[in-house]
Amino acid sequence: MNEASFLETADSIGSRLCRDAIWSSERCNWMGWALEVVGNSWSPVYRAQTANLYDGTAGIALFLGRLFSFTQDPLHRTTAVAALNQALARVHDIEPELRPSFYSGATGMGYAAIDLGVTLGDDRIVDRGLKIMREASRAPVATAWLDVLAGSAGTIQALLEIGNRLALPDLVELAEEHGQILLRSAVKSDRGWSWDTLPGQTQQHLTGYGHGAAGIGCALIELWAETDEPEYREAALQAFRYERSHFSPEHHNWPDLRSPANPQSEPVFALAWCHGGPGIGMSRLRATQLLDDTEIVQDLDEAIQVTTAACSNVVFPNSGSLCLCHGLGGNADLLLCAAEIRGLSELSQIAKNVGINAIAQLRRDDLPWPCGVNGGGETPNLMVGLAGIGYFFLRLHDHVKVPSLLLLTGQSNRQLDALAVESAELLTAG
Repeated sequence: MNEASFLETADSIGSRLCRDAIWSSERCNWMGWALEVVGNSWSPVYRAQTANLYDGTAGIALFLGRLFSFTQDPLHRTTAVAALNQALARVHDIEPELRPSFYSGATGMGYAAIDLGVTLGDDRIVDRGLKIMREASRAPVATAWLDVLAGSAGTIQALLEIGNRLALPDLVELAEEHGQILLRSAVKSDRGWSWDTLPGQTQQHLTGYGHGAAGIGCALIELWAETDEPEYREAALQAFRYERSHFSPEHHNWPDLRSPANPQSEPVFALAWCHGGPGIGMSRLRATQLLDDTEIVQDLDEAIQVTTAACSNVVFPNSGSLCLCHGLGGNADLLLCAAEIRGLSELSQIAKNVGINAIAQLRRDDLPWPCGVNGGGETPNLMVGLAGIGYFFLRLHDHVKVPSLLLLTGQSNRQLDALAVESAELLTAG
């Protein structure tokens, strides 16, 4: 199979999203599956998409914008702008405590605007995104969430990435404010430091990237690298130590400590970016760039081992979701990042094999793409749906020019900015 199939597949998914968009003037949205609390349990529901990056039109806009950089398809551009318009029209509907969030709040919506504006060479869109990011990240801290998916850890990563990319020191200062929130809220024990990221929902503080100590530690180590303040470095190392105390050599993995229905049940060992080895590997991968620490390297080796096993010999549709948050797309992203950062080219091929198998076994027979809504079908959004699967194929096509959305910090965006310049030049020429 020609590796051009990766871009062709991303193009096919993007064009399908454009086809299925529901338009109103200069805005558009999509219908799709999501999980919501119905009664006392989570149930799949079919509804219009939200506005945010995780499962809303901001994330779809980001994917279509980056796809446009390769395809120069005017429909991708037009739909990306309309999806962003829909998101920005809903900024003030975000609950105040979630406004600072990257994946779940207004900070991520601002990030999507900046990213699309850079791609299109449109300073007005960039400026609007920056205004939204600045306003959102100043939300009241008394009700701040803490983790990567909903809170301060994810906000720190987004602020530092954009602050460094556009040389805006005030965004770094805002990131420090969220770093102080994390320092004040840390729970210190003889096992290390941890955080109560889901109050009342867990028996122990969580491990993992999306909701647990790995993501918070990754944000803190990035703040240390930026500010040279030793308190951030110490907190990050203590977060990793807490996780290490839960590591299972038997499973080569870290447990998902969300409360089971039966407290006496055996521990669950998830394999996803949000919970388990793949996401924890992301945090350690970044840490190895900044610290010379043998225990962190050992953690990373374990995470790569268990993730490699999960991404090998996959057979669709039985191998589960391809989504970024808790599917093979997110798992393979660790291998792509490790291939680039650690020079482990064999990991890149394993990730590519996931995509090759998915194309051969799903696209060939026109089967649904396996999204991440348990009990539901295809959904259009970024972190659990089609836009994220399309982004995964873009990463397989060129993981240097298309940076990870699952490990924002510590990445050079020179290649992405160069791609944006190429795109803008083509627009001008056209």
